[in-house]
Amino acid sequence: MERERQNPGLPRQLSMPASASRVLFLGLDGGTMSVLAPGFERGLLPNLASLWRRSATGTLRSSEPMVTPVAWTSFATGCTPPTHGIHEFYYVDAADRTIRSNHAGRVRVPTLWQIMSAAGREVVSLNLPMTYPPPQVRGVVVAGSDAPGLTWAFAQCPDFAEEIFEQVPDYTHKIVWKKRPRTLEDLQSQAEKNRATFYAQAEAAERADARTDWSAMMVHFHNLDSLQHRLWPYLDVDETGVREKGWNEEVESCLKALDDSAGRLMELASKRDAAVVAVSDHGFGPCRALVNVNGLMRQAGLQRGLLYGTRFKYRAQRLGDRFHRWMTRRAPGGAGRRLPRSIEGQVGCDWKRTAVYAPFGQLSGCLFVNRTVVPHAAAAERVRGEVIEICREARDPETGAALFRDVFDVAERYGLDPTAEGLPDVLALSADGYQAQAKWGVTLRNELLRPDPNLPATHYMDGIIAIDAPDIKPGAHLHANLHDVAPTALTMLGMRVPESMEGRVLHEAFENPLHVRYGARPVIEPDPRFEALLAAGFGAECD
Repeated sequence: MERERQNPGLPRQLSMPASASRVLFLGLDGGTMSVLAPGFERGLLPNLASLWRRSATGTLRSSEPMVTPVAWTSFATGCTPPTHGIHEFYYVDAADRTIRSNHAGRVRVPTLWQIMSAAGREVVSLNLPMTYPPPQVRGVVVAGSDAPGLTWAFAQCPDFAEEIFEQVPDYTHKIVWKKRPRTLEDLQSQAEKNRATFYAQAEAAERADARTDWSAMMVHFHNLDSLQHRLWPYLDVDETGVREKGWNEEVESCLKALDDSAGRLMELASKRDAAVVAVSDHGFGPCRALVNVNGLMRQAGLQRGLLYGTRFKYRAQRLGDRFHRWMTRRAPGGAGRRLPRSIEGQVGCDWKRTAVYAPFGQLSGCLFVNRTVVPHAAAAERVRGEVIEICREARDPETGAALFRDVFDVAERYGLDPTAEGLPDVLALSADGYQAQAKWGVTLRNELLRPDPNLPATHYMDGIIAIDAPDIKPGAHLHANLHDVAPTALTMLGMRVPESMEGRVLHEAFENPLHVRYGARPVIEPDPRFEALLAAGFGAECD
């Protein structure tokens, strides 16, 4: 009955055929109209411009927080973070006070790929985050940047790996733009790798198509995100834009390569009579400043820094953690592994006098109450309230803008035990234009805000969506959430939507309401390879 209330006036059963026989997803990581619209006008993106003209398009609201693993898990499951269980790149294991990488095995509900496979359909997923360890499904799944190495990324399809390694040597799951290039020569070298990566992804998709009778295909272009992070001014799309000989041309060449690759995939979709759905996991825009989350807590007296004479222990802990990881990576099969990290090695504070700390977090303040200092429930509740007030009142001193879009008590809003889930007690979600960070250089630890020339742009909440399918309403403007995509795709394919999905079907994109059928959540059999793959560790590259 809840589903009927989400779409008032629409009958639960309609005598209409499936809208499409297949769906091709273009995963434009960090895609934003701030970049696409100028690209359309300048003629840089003819293929994507054509897609937008014939599609229903609009904004796609990201997850909370708007970070890669959370957002793409919301896309793949049709659920929000409290339901699918992924809230950041990392979580805390309360048993040994270590920070561990999130992974596909921690997703609590079936993904689109598992749902379709359980229904007898084949799928292709290339480079999508949070697909390692890869699920055992019908078709081909190649994991994204969170796989510990390229061989691990192809663990679900070793035969396909042999073909790609031999015939498409430029294919990689890695992020190209890890830092801003210092010279034009450096930029040219990295841009060449970026272009080659985009082209290789399209070719790999064509080869996967030859191997499978897919009903859904996802090709995820992660390096659009990292390109914008590092080189936003050279896109020249807003007041932060700059023109510098050679630089703008190289950056624009990467956008052209993305468009060429998208064009190849759209040709493939046309041959296979597939609908095309372009989505991004969040938007993008200029980064006004990084926000020192631990610094805010120190300023409020909720965290105490180390005295000069006691910093040795903290540094020794960090060196010990690094040495352990280095030794593990040198061991056979250890390349790319990411081991658990100690909390003490991530936050340099006096633990006997620290009530609140943030051991990790990008684009959100992930704030934990130190239970050894605040052991009683009533006191912990007061501390959480104080943290929420501090973050809600935090402002940019130059503009008066709020640094956080939303701040909340995790247990209260999500109705779960944060400690048991490895979650923070308080989440402070960054406002557009600001990037909250736990990591902060020791020499800069007393600064609360600072611009970072190596990170001129960051995530914004509103991403993009474009749907080109039979019976689509061209020009229809959509206001959707990221978790609406999966139920809409299943409905377009004439498949049942599991009742566990929280997203709604985007009927407004079509001339006529889609034929919606709901069903029970499919039973997914445990993958016998999971533990072995998980033991390989992780090499997640955060953006």
